[in-house]
Amino acid sequence: MLPQVTFRGLAPSPSIVESVWKKARKLGELEPSVRGCHVVIEATSRAAHGPHAYKVTVQLNGGTAAARREARHATDGNVHIALRDAFRATRRQLESREKHARSTATSAWRAEAHSPYA
Repeated sequence: MLPQVTFRGLAPSPSIVESVWKKARKLGELEPSVRGCHVVIEATSRAAHGPHAYKVTVQLNGGTAAARREARHATDGNVHIALRDAFRATRRQLESREKHARSTATSAWRAEAHSPYA
């Protein structure tokens, strides 16, 4: 999976890009049909002179249900924690869809197996 990383309000960081690539690679192993993702890392201020918060958005591209996938967001004062949380949410979303697909297939199989017309 090839991630695209966009920085808004902060300078691009090689360590952050490397972290995104590692996390995206793990998502690609979970769902091989996903071709890529767009990660936006945005620095926002909490107050007029307060500390920055980092908002991370992960949007998946490709795969069978890409059109129905919503972007996942996370916000934290530490950019690495925001990255972790956003990718965890994306991973849970993929696992939930996979679990639902297996459940639907099993239900269809059971209905067919117990049908008096089979």
